[in-house]
Amino acid sequence: MIDLGQSHPRYVSSSILSKKIKQYYEHGKDLLPWLREKSNLTDIDTDQAFDKTMDAVYKCMEPLVIHIRPGTNSELKHQIIGELSKDHGFVNLDVEECIKGEHERGTVIGKHFYDIVQATKVPPADLIVKMLNKIIYCGQASLTKFILSNFPGTIEQSKIFEVNCAKLSAMIYPTSASTATVEIKNNDLTLFNIDSLMAKEFRLKTMSEWSS
Repeated sequence: MIDLGQSHPRYVSSSILSKKIKQYYEHGKDLLPWLREKSNLTDIDTDQAFDKTMDAVYKCMEPLVIHIRPGTNSELKHQIIGELSKDHGFVNLDVEECIKGEHERGTVIGKHFYDIVQATKVPPADLIVKMLNKIIYCGQASLTKFILSNFPGTIEQSKIFEVNCAKLSAMIYPTSASTATVEIKNNDLTLFNIDSLMAKEFRLKTMSEWSS
C-alpha cells in the first residue's frame, strides 16, 4: 500500500486492510481443512522470497521432464527409456517421431514442419516446443512424466523449451562402464554446450548401467 500511494485506485487504508487480513485468517480456519479433504490442495509457503514461492508453484503445475542425451552408449539409452516407460509411468517423446506423426496426420504444425524440411531447413526450436506443448499439456491428468529424446541439443533450444514449456528436471547421459563420465574437450566446463551447462547446474547425471 505504501508503494501504491493513497491516490492509487487500489489503495486500501491500514485499518480496512487489517480487518480484511483478520477476516481472511478466520475464513481460512474453515476453508483450508475443507479444501484439503475435498480437493487436490497443495499448501505453498509464501512467507519467503517471491522467486522461491513461484518455484514451488511451478513444481506443482509442471510435469516431470527428463532428457536422455545420445551419450556414448546407445544400447543403454534405449534400455533407460524402456525401463522408465514400462515400470515408472514415463511417456517417451522422441521428437523426430513426434514430427513424423504430426506430418502423417496432416496437422497444421505437421504442414509447417513439412514445408521447412522441403526447403532443406532445420525446424526451429520454437515450433518444436509448440508441438511438445500440445502433447505435454493435452489435459490428461495421468500424463505427468515425460522423457525427451533427440531434443534439445543446444543451450538455446533448452532455454526455449524451459521458458515456453517446462523445466528439465534432469538430463541423463548414457556412457560405458569404463568411462562413466561426460567427455568435455580439454576438461573445459566453460565450453558453450548443453552438457557442460547442465553439469555446472548439477542436472546432468551420467549412467553406465540401468538403475532406477
